[in-house]
Amino acid sequence: QSIANPTSIELQLKAADVEMVNGGVEAAYTRLLHVVKITSGDERTKVKNHLLELFALVDPSDSRLIAARKELASALF
Repeated sequence: QSIANPTSIELQLKAADVEMVNGGVEAAYTRLLHVVKITSGDERTKVKNHLLELFALVDPSDSRLIAARKELASALF
């Protein structure tokens, strides 16, 4: 099953939201970082924007957030 289709992307976004609600910050970040790495174009932008929304829910000094931001930057550039 390819993860890079719109239905799968929606499921990944929802799963990440559930992980965040349940305290799985790192799991949510890891999930969406993986999807960013295997998508492109509008799909990648959608996942990246969702990830940025999840970043905003965590204290800016949180080490998990800092690590995820670095990983996102390297995945995008």
